[in-house]
Amino acid sequence: MNIESLFGTYYGLDWLASFSGLLGLYLITEKKPIGFLITAASVIVAAGVSLWADQYGFLISNIVAFFLALRGYLRWKREQISIIQ
Repeated sequence: MNIESLFGTYYGLDWLASFSGLLGLYLITEKKPIGFLITAASVIVAAGVSLWADQYGFLISNIVAFFLALRGYLRWKREQISIIQ
């Protein structure tokens, strides 16, 4: 296995999506709102890679993950606003 076969097929975008998704999830567990945005961005990249790879099941999974991240972010924001008031 050489470096080109590891990163060459999708130009490392698959790895970027994986690591940024994990970073986003970690930040969410630390209650950092930026975690939701990083997760959403990684889901968008992963959806693009899944389209490129003709992996439509993975695409559907990423669409669902995007809306779950969005839902979580909106609920969290609403909760923070109600605590302040």
